[in-house]
Amino acid sequence: MKCKTILLLITGILLYTSADSMAQNSRILSLNDYTYEYIKRLQHRGLMLELDPTTLPYSYGQVKGALRKLDPQKLNKHEQSWVERIKERVHLNDDNEPNEMGAELTIATRLSDTQRQDALRPLNQKLYAYPYPTLTGYIEEGNFVGQFHFRHDFYYDQDPDGIDAALRLYIRAEESYVGYQSDNVRVMLGRFHNQWGVYDEASSVVSTNARSFDQLNLSLGGKYFSFQSILGELNGLSADESFSEFTFREGSLNRFIAMHRLNWRPSKHLRLTFFESVVYSGNNSGISLKYSNPLLLYSFVVENAPKNDENNLLIGGMIWGQFKNITLNSQLMIDDFEHTRNVGEPTTFTFLSSLNYAMKRSAVDLRAEFEAVAYQSYNTDLAIGFEQPEGRYLYLNRGIATPTNDYVKLKLYPNFYLDQYVTGLKVSPYLTYFLKGEQVINQPFARRNPDGSVIDIILTGEVEKTIRGGLHILYQPKANIWFELDTGYNHFSNYNHVAGASNSRWVTLAKAGFRIALYGNN
Repeated sequence: MKCKTILLLITGILLYTSADSMAQNSRILSLNDYTYEYIKRLQHRGLMLELDPTTLPYSYGQVKGALRKLDPQKLNKHEQSWVERIKERVHLNDDNEPNEMGAELTIATRLSDTQRQDALRPLNQKLYAYPYPTLTGYIEEGNFVGQFHFRHDFYYDQDPDGIDAALRLYIRAEESYVGYQSDNVRVMLGRFHNQWGVYDEASSVVSTNARSFDQLNLSLGGKYFSFQSILGELNGLSADESFSEFTFREGSLNRFIAMHRLNWRPSKHLRLTFFESVVYSGNNSGISLKYSNPLLLYSFVVENAPKNDENNLLIGGMIWGQFKNITLNSQLMIDDFEHTRNVGEPTTFTFLSSLNYAMKRSAVDLRAEFEAVAYQSYNTDLAIGFEQPEGRYLYLNRGIATPTNDYVKLKLYPNFYLDQYVTGLKVSPYLTYFLKGEQVINQPFARRNPDGSVIDIILTGEVEKTIRGGLHILYQPKANIWFELDTGYNHFSNYNHVAGASNSRWVTLAKAGFRIALYGNN
C-alpha cells in the first residue's frame, strides 16, 4: 500500500510537468568527475551560479544550461580554458541536443603507501595498488534517463573502515538509476552519490565518503526557493547488534535514512539552507509514509506518538555567499538536541567552514578550511536503558557525512592554476593541523571517562596531534585523462593517543586514469 502511494505521487508529479519539454539531458554528472573542479573555480569568480554550489550532483542538462549563459567575451584566458574542459566533458555544441545513448569505459587506479586512503590518518606503510575500472551504459528519451554502472574496485575488500561492499569479483553497481528531469523537477530512483556541501569539501549531512546507497531522490526548484528530499535504504544491523555483510536473519533490524533541505536564494550570490536528517530502524521497518513526506519537519514530530521506529535526528543549516572575489561557505549541524526530556545527553555538533579568495587576473586562489566535529556527533545515546547502535550515522560502516568524529582540522593553502604553461595543471602546496580525540562514530556511547570525569564535548582523552605539510597536484590535459597526486610529510604527537609518543612519516596517494566513450542517437 505504501509503495503504491509513493508511485502515485511520482506519477502525479510527472503528469503535472509539461510533457512536451525539450530533452533535458537528465543524466547525472558523477561526483567522481573532475568537471566539478572547474565549475567550482568559475563559481568562485561569480560564474555559473545558476548551479547551486552546495546541492550536488548536477545533471548534464543543468551544466549545459549554465554554460550557455556565459558570455565568452567576458572570460579571461584561464576561465576560457576551464569552460572548454567542461564543454568537452558534457558534449556541448551549438545545435539542439538530440536524445542520446552511450557507453563509457574508465580504466583507473589508485597508488598509495597507506592502506587507508586518508593522508591524515594513514594505516600501515607499504605500497598499495587499488584499480577501479568502471563500465557505464545509458539511454535518454525526452526527459527520462536510465543508466547502469558497474565498478570493479579492489578497495572494497581492503577498506580498513568499511564493510566489504562487493563479494563477487569486487564489482558493485555504484551509479545505476532511472529518472526524470524537467526545468524544475527531478525524480531519481537508484544508487548514486550526493554531496550537500561544496565539492571536494566536508559535509555535515551527506557526502561522498560512504558508498552510494539506494534511494528515492526528489528535487523541486524555483527562482528563489527549492527543496531536495532523499529517502534511502541503509545496511541493516545483525541480531547481535553488529554491522556485518549479512543482516537477514531473525532479530536483525532494518535501517533507513530520510533527509531533506529547504533552500532560499535571495540573490544570485547568496544561498541559505535548512536541512534535517533522520536514521530510523526496526525489525519490521520499511518505506515510511511519515519520512517519505518531503515537507514534514522532522524536528517537531520525530519523537511524537505514534513512535513506530527508533531514530537519530540531525538538524542544521548552511550559508554560501560569493562577494566579488571572496567566497564563504559554512555549515552547522546539531545532533541529539534534547528539549523535552532531561536524559542527560549532551548536545553535540559539527561546524564546517571555508573561505576562498580568488585572484581573478593571476589565476590563484587562497583558501582556508576549518572543521570541528564533536565526540558524540553521528553516534547515538542510550534509549530507555539500552544502546541504539542502529541509529549510528553509518552506511556499510563508513560515515555518511564526515569520515569520523571527535576532531578539529585547519588547512591553509593556495591553488595555482598553471594553464598558461601546461593545460590542465593545478599545483597546491598546503599545511594542515589535525587534532583527533579518542572517540569514533562506531563505538558504545559514553558520558564519562574511566576515572569518572566528564568527557569533553570535543577532543576527548589523549588527543593525537598531526601536522602535515604537503603538495597536491592535479593534471588533466583532456577531459578523459587525469592524474592526481597528494604527497606530504606527517609529524604525529601523542601518537596513537599515547601521551608523549611521537612518529613521523611520508604519506603519498595518487590516482591516474582515462575514459573511452561512445555516443549516438536513439
